[in-house]
Amino acid sequence: MDRKEAHKILTAKTKKPRFNVAPKEQRTADGIVFDSRREMNRYLELKILERAGLIEDIVCQHVFVMYINGELFCEYTADFLYFDVDKKCDIVEDVKSSGTQKDAAYRLRKKAAELYHNIKVIEIM
Repeated sequence: MDRKEAHKILTAKTKKPRFNVAPKEQRTADGIVFDSRREMNRYLELKILERAGLIEDIVCQHVFVMYINGELFCEYTADFLYFDVDKKCDIVEDVKSSGTQKDAAYRLRKKAAELYHNIKVIEIM
């Protein structure tokens, strides 16, 4: 075993995730594994609204791609995209914790998507 392999083994065992994540079983609904329980709960709320006929066409993890001068600038992945029947418009939602909401890279991607695609991202706390 060389030095690189030993380093990988040691760091793999001691590396901790950035934040606590619930087990996969506790954040799965309709066969979809969500990033958090909060996101899963929001999905279940949206499904209730869909059954009530208030919204349509829920899309999970929709990717918005932004180009500048023909070059890929960045991608923004929204948690939910759906059509609001009452207002007759597309709604883009992102479920965020207070820590993630402050992340500079996230804010840049979100702002770029809003400007490039002429959308408004609603953050669910």
